Amino acid sequence: MNKTLKYFLIALCAVGGLFLIGFIIMVLMIGFAFGSFDKGYSVSELKEEYYSKEVEIKELVNYYNTIKPKNCSVDIEFKNDKILERLTVISKDSSNEIIYQEWDINSNVLQTEKLKNLVGWSEREITGLKSKLDQANCISIEEGEPLKIGFKRSGMGMFSFNIFQEARTNRDEYNNNCEYILVNKYLALQYGGGAIGPQCFPDKN
Repeated sequence: MNKTLKYFLIALCAVGGLFLIGFIIMVLMIGFAFGSFDKGYSVSELKEEYYSKEVEIKELVNYYNTIKPKNCSVDIEFKNDKILERLTVISKDSSNEIIYQEWDINSNVLQTEKLKNLVGWSEREITGLKSKLDQANCISIEEGEPLKIGFKRSGMGMFSFNIFQEARTNRDEYNNNCEYILVNKYLALQYGGGAIGPQCFPDKN
């Protein structure tokens, strides 16, 4: 084998190795972005998580009920103490109009004039809500009946607790053995896979 061919093969192997490493890194990055390595929860595990924080979750529900706005519904998820993963504000009138919706924003957006007038939360109340979520080991709360409390994300999906507060609420739609698992008259577990993920619990055991 002449030197030219030898060096050519060495260079070819080196380039191929770099492409392979780059491909592996890209696959890992995509996996992390879509939560392929996030922890999932079976139905049994999610029940255990709820009962381990049942008192704190009830305190969270009670706290939210004291601060919930009169004229709009709020869906809020915290990324950390300062950043909101998402914030949606919906009118409570017959239009159900989305008044505000943003992702990955600073929590002080709630102190802007528009949202301050709509939601009416002080910095202390926002901090209090985040504290109650932390104590309950949860990350989000969405007003409604039932009240939906986001437990943990898994990729683009979310494991949640639906807390029923009214006896007249029809529980049937929260017992489809897919997206919803009805535990009792107060609680339904939920797994939503996001825009492109599966919409049923990955493990119903």
